[in-house]
Amino acid sequence: MKKILSLVMALAMMLGCFAMAETTSILDADMDELLVLDRESSLNDWEGEWVLVAAYITADFAEEYDVEQSGLLAVPENAATLTITALKDATANDKVLGTMVDVASYIHDHTYDLSGELTFSDEDSYTVKSAWDEWANNVIAKVDYDPAASYNRGPAKTHVKGDDDTVRFADMTGVEIEDMETMKYIGMTTSGYLVLCYSDDNLAKKDGDMGVGYIFARVEAE
Repeated sequence: MKKILSLVMALAMMLGCFAMAETTSILDADMDELLVLDRESSLNDWEGEWVLVAAYITADFAEEYDVEQSGLLAVPENAATLTITALKDATANDKVLGTMVDVASYIHDHTYDLSGELTFSDEDSYTVKSAWDEWANNVIAKVDYDPAASYNRGPAKTHVKGDDDTVRFADMTGVEIEDMETMKYIGMTTSGYLVLCYSDDNLAKKDGDMGVGYIFARVEAE
């Protein structure tokens, strides 16, 4: 029992050191470069555990919503983790062929849904879910049709459900945003971080103002 407890404590310390190093370096980064969405990344690349390392508010969002503070924001160490799983779409109308991804061309294939859990250190948890068709670039019917290059790539619309619609943004950052809406998009950046954010723009379709959100770094397996 003592051995197991020691291993758990050691793992927690390692995660703490990792998160502290990530937080220190990320707050010194150029926010515009940091928040470039990788539209070639796949949901399968996102699978695994992520730790919250920073939050942010863009200047445009701050001006639009009359928020005094903008930029990269520090968050408490090890305040939250996000676990992402890719699940084969359970609503497929043909279990063998998969979902009808293009009705006009009668194309079926197996697609994935995102199932995630965002857990804060006090065990307050939120579900994070995206259906396969919430990726804007899912259906690409053409002669050189390539499913591997067509599904679940780039940012997606997402649905975050829990006790607080703001997903505890003020608790994590100390910044109050009046009438803040819940996080609406999820995606990986070109620098390898995962972003969960709200934006007035449809980030699933094209680049726009990144609004306000959380930044997560991957927890690497030992």
